[in-house]
Amino acid sequence: MAKVIQIPVSDDEYAKLEEKANAEGSTVAQYVKDIILPGNDFRRWFPELTQRVNSMQMGTDFNIRAVMGTDWVNIPKGIKLALGRVFYQHVDAGKVANVTATQMDSAKTQWYTKKEDNQ
Repeated sequence: MAKVIQIPVSDDEYAKLEEKANAEGSTVAQYVKDIILPGNDFRRWFPELTQRVNSMQMGTDFNIRAVMGTDWVNIPKGIKLALGRVFYQHVDAGKVANVTATQMDSAKTQWYTKKEDNQ
């Protein structure tokens, strides 16, 4: 089971963390985790995920597991969960061009659609 660590920060400290996280295309939580546990591979796999999504054909329905293909088995479970969470947050915030979250299936896998610019 995952453990949660809470630390209080001031509004100014949080704003600085948020700025640094945004510059790296990350969430604040993932950014802090990357600093504390630098060998966790999120920084390796997230850019790879976004690059693969960006190169997909328009109109494609996909989930992250399918995009990562055979690499999926080599990614630790915690990184897989972080990839899913952060990718969804980026899509929801409009940070991933031409991608819309569509549905969650019965296995609780989030599906997306790569759409045309005008859709």
